[in-house]
Amino acid sequence: MSTPQSLPDATDKKALRAWLAARRSESTEKPAPRTLTELRSLQLRRLARSMQNEAGEGAAGVEGRPILRFALDGATVRTHQVEAGVLGDWLRALQTVVQSVAYALDELRPTHDSGPVPREIQRVTKLFSGPLFTSSYGMVLEGAPEAVQAELPGSGGDILLDRAINKILDLADRASSSVGAEDAVLDAALPLGRRAISHLSELSDVLASTNTNVTMTWESKGTKRRTSSLSWESADRCLKVLKTAQVEDSTESLRGLLVGGSKVRGVIEIEVEGKGVVVIRTEKESVTGFLALYAERRVVVEVDVLTARLAGGREHRIYSLRDLSLSEAEGL
Repeated sequence: MSTPQSLPDATDKKALRAWLAARRSESTEKPAPRTLTELRSLQLRRLARSMQNEAGEGAAGVEGRPILRFALDGATVRTHQVEAGVLGDWLRALQTVVQSVAYALDELRPTHDSGPVPREIQRVTKLFSGPLFTSSYGMVLEGAPEAVQAELPGSGGDILLDRAINKILDLADRASSSVGAEDAVLDAALPLGRRAISHLSELSDVLASTNTNVTMTWESKGTKRRTSSLSWESADRCLKVLKTAQVEDSTESLRGLLVGGSKVRGVIEIEVEGKGVVVIRTEKESVTGFLALYAERRVVVEVDVLTARLAGGREHRIYSLRDLSLSEAEGL
């Protein structure tokens, strides 16, 4: 029976092959991994459990501050040490992408793809280095103190940093999915705009170009505990789809029947002839009013359209509401 200590170094290919060959001849109640894919899956599960054990049962962070634990492993990590250049690039890209995703998610102001991220967004999404922990290479990052986070008006319990980190973990999970990963990544990334897409590409490139994997555990007042892993192969898949997608902006006028909506998701649904049901993003607070006034009525909708064109002619479109009114057919 294998023990945790008997798992080979993932960077030692000779040791990996010898270990796997030995496992093939074993007969146990719980079969050991017999392929590199199975071994990698086992190592990720063990790393996630290790990080959760490090987290313990206490409150998140110092004075309740949210914390992000990450563990790097792979070609750039040996004996609990990581190459300084890789660590520096990872931390820089991580902080940048957190800020840009938070800016894209902030509903108090329009999303911009150029110019600096507002200072208050930078302040509330700053990550501070904390202690290291036992892992291939593990570090704790802490969020800004509560007093600073409270400076952002309207954030309330739905803290912007918490939403941004969860969105990044969503993307990591989608990039790691076995079926439809490319489409899933685009569906999640495209609404964030060009700036965030560019920074997500840079973050993915740090892992993909160095054959480095990461496991992240996020803990905050809004998120009890969440763990996601991203292998360098999945990061490479994410990088390629975000880099190769040709993103274009346009405006469009749609006419159709308002057939539904969701305040939780911040969308309304318009049935348009020749297009089917088009899902349009809007402010969450506006959805209930739109449904009350226009449900099952024909409307004219002005929208911003963000289109990503992929190799082979595939397209992904995201619609955002500019204006909505009753059509002339409804008596106006």
